[in-house]
Amino acid sequence: MKAIISTSILTSSPAQAQKINSMKVSLPKKQDSAGTSNDTITTSPQQNKTTIKIVTNQLSADETVALQKSLKWLSDFDKKKKSSANDMVSETQRIFEEVAKEQPNILNKKFDFTNTGDEIEIINYDLTKREYNYLRAKLNASDKLVQATDFLNTAVADSKSSTSRSNTKYSKEDIVGRIHIREIIEQAEKRSAERIKITEENLVMKPYDERAMFRKEVYLNVLDIVCNINVSFNAKV
Repeated sequence: MKAIISTSILTSSPAQAQKINSMKVSLPKKQDSAGTSNDTITTSPQQNKTTIKIVTNQLSADETVALQKSLKWLSDFDKKKKSSANDMVSETQRIFEEVAKEQPNILNKKFDFTNTGDEIEIINYDLTKREYNYLRAKLNASDKLVQATDFLNTAVADSKSSTSRSNTKYSKEDIVGRIHIREIIEQAEKRSAERIKITEENLVMKPYDERAMFRKEVYLNVLDIVCNINVSFNAKV
């Protein structure tokens, strides 16, 4: 994954990220003689210096182009995360509706599933061999579900890397198998139900009540839960 500008510059301060995204970058009349490479505008030791140059519009021509590409990449990546979460929810719901018609007893049994990098695997299950094979084939028949959950593995790795205090770099392989899809969707549905209840009953919430952060859209709740998955092991660097 090619990151032109460090995501920590944008994620460490929401207000600053909004300012950067909304600003118009004006080119200085004189170009810096030692321009920064388009591929490496910032590294960790240079972040503060680069941030100052961004907010004061003191970027060279090459830096300006690279910044615009970086912001475009970050915007596209964020949209892809949301669409992948949406696809994961909608495809799971569609498949479960088919299972409810074909083999309804399965949905009353214990099971979960996750993307292992190449396919969907059934985990934590209490199914017969026939039920296991049926459900596994059903889930893997959806390319949209496989692709969405695979991308979310990548998205979580990126999120963990950009927020790591020790600058740990996580890869997709560090995340695979950790997103338990059925459990996450059920959590998201509960959050959505709680949010709707708060809205409809006009409940008074205390300041900073975390319930106020719940969104009505299930797929956005899913994305919140997915991105907060705890990675409690040493990742590859």
